[in-house]
Amino acid sequence: MGMAMLSSGLASAAPDAGQALRDVESRRLNLPAPVELDAERPSPEDGVSRAAEEGGPTVLVKRFQLSGNRQFDDRRLLALLHDLPGQELNLSQLHAAAARIGDFYREKGYVLARAFLPAQEIQDGTVRIEVLEGRYGRIELHNTSRTLDRVLLRPLSALERDTAVQGSELERALLLLSDIPGLQAKGTLLPGQAQGTTDLRVEARPGPLVGGRLEADNYGGRYMGEYRLGTTLDFNSPLRLGDQARLSLLGSDRHQRYYRAAYQLPLGSRGTRIGLAHAETTYRLVRDFSRLDAHGRAITDSLFVSQPLLRSRSLSLSTQLQYENKRLRDDQERTGRHSRKEIRLWTASISGNAQDRLFGGGQSGFSLAYAHGQLAIDSGEERLLDRYTIGTAGSFDKIMLNAVRLQHLGDRLQLFAQLNAQWSGGNLDSAEQFDMGGPYGVRAFPLGSYKGYGDEGWQASAELRYSLAPGWQLSSFVDQGAVKFLKHPNTTEGNRNRMAAVGSGATWYGTDHQVSLTAAWPLSQENNIEPERTPRLWLQATRYF
Repeated sequence: MGMAMLSSGLASAAPDAGQALRDVESRRLNLPAPVELDAERPSPEDGVSRAAEEGGPTVLVKRFQLSGNRQFDDRRLLALLHDLPGQELNLSQLHAAAARIGDFYREKGYVLARAFLPAQEIQDGTVRIEVLEGRYGRIELHNTSRTLDRVLLRPLSALERDTAVQGSELERALLLLSDIPGLQAKGTLLPGQAQGTTDLRVEARPGPLVGGRLEADNYGGRYMGEYRLGTTLDFNSPLRLGDQARLSLLGSDRHQRYYRAAYQLPLGSRGTRIGLAHAETTYRLVRDFSRLDAHGRAITDSLFVSQPLLRSRSLSLSTQLQYENKRLRDDQERTGRHSRKEIRLWTASISGNAQDRLFGGGQSGFSLAYAHGQLAIDSGEERLLDRYTIGTAGSFDKIMLNAVRLQHLGDRLQLFAQLNAQWSGGNLDSAEQFDMGGPYGVRAFPLGSYKGYGDEGWQASAELRYSLAPGWQLSSFVDQGAVKFLKHPNTTEGNRNRMAAVGSGATWYGTDHQVSLTAAWPLSQENNIEPERTPRLWLQATRYF
């Protein structure tokens, strides 16, 4: 009887396919490489105030007359000069008045616009100002990449001949072009043949056909294999459509295997991308759960469509709609327990990143997602057990938030902060729960640690990073998190837990490699939770190609 109770306790506490899937797909929200932001421009009024000190012959100005302006009407532009009619102005002040209009155009994003005083004889106090809005002449694509011309011309279709050069539109078009896998894009503005026009020459050069990375780490779970080896291969524009095929493979030292095949391609001229993926992970439990002879499989098929909303060097915002079908299978041969579950999940998300000069400059990123799903349990026995215990079957909802900030504190010092959180509308299957441990959470505890995951929770980290030398970085950090095991508990036992840790790390990195070592010590051990080892060491080595 004691053995039966022990087996029953082990069976209920055993990790399953949902946890295996959740752990293997755990990732940190990444920030793009920083870019150099444009220098700030002086205010339009500065020119007039400085010119007022220069003196010289003056003329009584009664009115201004504009020509060449099409983007903004006379009324709007003349309002910029409302304080000048009726004054005696010298030549420098008149040039400064024209500069107000040019500055206004540039503030609105028309980066090549300028306003000037044409040759004239001022009569009856009327001063003429001519505006050159900087319009496109020829727009040429020089394509030596594998991708077809018609695919590359789509992002450029927003730029039309004889329209004013708008900096944000030009930047968006070139960045959307650069987002296409398998090419390197560069745009050059050249003097046009007609006065006030600018030709745009876009070069698309071939990028690598195949890229990817090879990784080795000890980020796996204790009962499915800690030591892992994996690779990701990207095949860029294989069909010459700006498409990408990605293959990911991962295996642990204790029988866990994972692979994912994905394909995506651009659609239309606004940067829309559609894609599909198939993923599969298998596991066999070891150590404390080896006596159960437990194994399982998780299969995920997904479809998605993503759309950039804002795209610039300093700010990007995009949205995505995704459908997933997850089929989870768990078998415990020793106890005769067999589970078959299916999850149909819709997820709508919005994500973005920004770069700024706040307090010395930094980068921010976030992802906010709402998911609605349906869990079906195939086995009648398992369905009955679920109904009278935690009640996860049926529809469910959850909200997920991830946010990061990298703040520059000096030439060598940075502060990194992250916040991850999840809220749910009801009790969730293990595949949909929140895990606060692991290499991207409270780092003194592994992924899937006992009482380290639940339906709702949050996790926050603050990390001070110091660049010791080129390619070397040291860090010190503090992690904290909390979870609520069940949204609607079915017992009077404790339903919450907290974890905290401190630690330090070192990273050696370059253009084609990165090696990181992290040590973390627990600060709290509530609910009799003991870490597997103190300190916990995390090691990861990555080679890019």
